[in-house]
Amino acid sequence: MTDFPEGGRQASYILLDAVSTWDTTATDDTNSSAMNLALTRMNEVDAVTATLDDNDQLSLDASNLLGGTIVSMNWLIEQLAQERHQSRHSVIMNLREFLAA
Repeated sequence: MTDFPEGGRQASYILLDAVSTWDTTATDDTNSSAMNLALTRMNEVDAVTATLDDNDQLSLDASNLLGGTIVSMNWLIEQLAQERHQSRHSVIMNLREFLAA
């Protein structure tokens, strides 16, 4: 992907690292610690940046984090739709139902 900002790409890698640390046999505390360790790198890649203007107004820019997440989710949804022989819409609706439960 040539138009993908490097900060977004790095944020995607970090999210994958965080997901890959999850161990179904480990305790919640162990999983949480491992995931948090992976996520600490988000600051290093400017996944989210904060700026304070002359009027002390704080602005947050999460475009790298959000962009990386959206690109990754789109790819995963497309892969799952193809594997299941379903539409993207069906996969997204299944995910919505899972998140609502």
